Amino acid sequence: MSQLILSRGTPYRSGVKNLLTKFFPNVEFGSFFLMFSLVSFVALVTVITLVFSTRQVTKGYVLNSLEDAHQVLIKSGEQMDMRLSDSRSLRHIQELPRVSKMRNPSTVVFLSGETSIASR
Repeated sequence: MSQLILSRGTPYRSGVKNLLTKFFPNVEFGSFFLMFSLVSFVALVTVITLVFSTRQVTKGYVLNSLEDAHQVLIKSGEQMDMRLSDSRSLRHIQELPRVSKMRNPSTVVFLSGETSIASR
């Protein structure tokens, strides 16, 4: 007849214990180590979460600053367009010194469409 022997999990515990004692031979791991490792893990997860959330907030700040710079550029472009349209206006052209030196023609000759403009 066969027999079943239960060893209460000692080989598993001794395997982990042997692994830890291989790296830390003079240290006994107890409840203090468990609490310290748990607190350290929670602190590490918190720091990682804060770093990634800070990246998201920084991206939003950069996006807002770029939108503000875009609005400033649009406003300066509109001002340049206003200056350009003002310089092209008839009133501004008539006030130029070059135009004020021009004189009116004494006689005006209109050409019909059938004649050549330049002849010998």
